[in-house]
Amino acid sequence: MKSHFTKYHGAGNDFILIDEMDGDWLDDRMIAKACCRRTGIGADGLVRLSVSHVADFKVTYYNADGALGSLCGNGSRCAVDFAKRSDLFSGSECSFEAVDGLHEAWWKGSDEVTIAMENIALAKASVGGYFLDTGSPHHVFLLPESEDLGTLDVMELGKKLRYGYYVKQGGCNINWVQPIQGDNAYAIRTYERGVESETLSCGTGAVAAALVIHQINRLPSPIQLEAKGGRLIIDFEGSDAGFKKIQLTGSVVQVYKGQWPW
Repeated sequence: MKSHFTKYHGAGNDFILIDEMDGDWLDDRMIAKACCRRTGIGADGLVRLSVSHVADFKVTYYNADGALGSLCGNGSRCAVDFAKRSDLFSGSECSFEAVDGLHEAWWKGSDEVTIAMENIALAKASVGGYFLDTGSPHHVFLLPESEDLGTLDVMELGKKLRYGYYVKQGGCNINWVQPIQGDNAYAIRTYERGVESETLSCGTGAVAAALVIHQINRLPSPIQLEAKGGRLIIDFEGSDAGFKKIQLTGSVVQVYKGQWPW
């Protein structure tokens, strides 16, 4: 069976977008096959839009291995642009249903989308860094300027922690951040579970990093994270009780459309 798909990326984090408003027919084998970069379309994951009875649409994210994923920040931002182009909402504001609940979003033209996040608890110290859940579980390391983030072996170190300390919890995404000299921003690199590799950016990882940076270094909102795939901006209100009014903003690009023999 052939069906239409749209390829997107949000700050380099790339996805296959599927409209399943008329039914649920995808399975994990189909998804893994399509996401394969050697023999498929190739993507960090697949985002499925379907009918919601409580929001404008529902967003379901699948990892590149075909498994059902947790909240995907960049995938959700791409879904908002896809929904706008598909006339699933009018104006610039919408709501969508995700695995962790309801989210508001703002379409800011054809190249930028902001999504609102759920309230998040303070980060906890863990294995030389900090852990927090931003809709997806994240571990954040704060690197000093004296270390070289660019030469860090993200694959080796990420796998070791993801399949070691965090294996019983179902794994974890691992992030490293470092201040950029002369810029009010931090560089970030992320190892993503499900993809089992470094991605060009990670939306929920950028949120996790920004909140840890604020909690530990007291950098005020908004905080900018520079990933290999582009810049993500995180706005929030922080307190001793946690974080609220969190928003993730970044670029979205519709790359191409096609058909795939599922």
